[in-house]
Amino acid sequence: MKHKNKSFIQEIALERIYRLMDLAIENWTKHPERSLDYLKLMKKIGMRNKVRIPKEVKKLYCKKCFSLLLEGKDKEVRVKDKVLLVKCKNCGEVKKVFPEEKKENFVLCITGGIGTGKTSVLKALEEKGFNALNADRIAKKELEKIREKISEKFGKETVSKQGVDHKNLAKIVFNNKKKLTELNELIHPLVKKKIGEEIKGVKKTAVEIPLLFESGMEKICDKVVAVYCKKEKQIKRKEKTGMKKEEVLKRIENQMKIKEKKKRADYSIENNGTLKELEEKIDKLLEEIK
Repeated sequence: MKHKNKSFIQEIALERIYRLMDLAIENWTKHPERSLDYLKLMKKIGMRNKVRIPKEVKKLYCKKCFSLLLEGKDKEVRVKDKVLLVKCKNCGEVKKVFPEEKKENFVLCITGGIGTGKTSVLKALEEKGFNALNADRIAKKELEKIREKISEKFGKETVSKQGVDHKNLAKIVFNNKKKLTELNELIHPLVKKKIGEEIKGVKKTAVEIPLLFESGMEKICDKVVAVYCKKEKQIKRKEKTGMKKEEVLKRIENQMKIKEKKKRADYSIENNGTLKELEEKIDKLLEEIK
């Protein structure tokens, strides 16, 4: 484990937290003791790796006795001064749930693996009136502002007179997980800040963020859609842009598993078919969101 950096370990820990909550829910009715063990282990993993339990997970259990607080028999809910009071039926512990402030702007985030068709989804949403932002394009612009740091950290060959040499930079980071994490830790805060500036005062925005969950940027999203397709499709699509199969596979290997992205997203779109079929699915998605 020594060769793994802190960020990568925390990412794995977060995946385990979500999985343990799923197991706790699955076992709650027939094996409540086992369910409690999963929840206690989940908390230990969070504390050991300094990972905060996500809000959507934390609201599902009682922090005092670790009983699940699922709809119906496990909790009582009442409203006082516009605040929800959730009472655990097992131990009587009451927690306050504050309603989220209404936002004037709606942000739909698009994520998925390389070559799955995220940009096609973004373009379709732009045609339907969404302000469209692409995190990768923003990242490239932000990298130019810190080209000296890039040269220092990743080598002089990553920067030329024209600016950051993205091909050379990609070769270095996608063959070295530590370097990839260093680059992400450098650029993600800048991209997040820029997206925050761009969505202010805009009624509805669609943002394509490939590393949405890995970067912790899901907090800026109101809803998340994960785009996925067969691996063969991913490879063929990227080969058409000039990438070699080995490069595509290396990128896929360095990204979070699509199964995990689909689990954490609000919606998912399968994109193995035609553009027309994709647009029909997007129309259905927008109807569902309404």
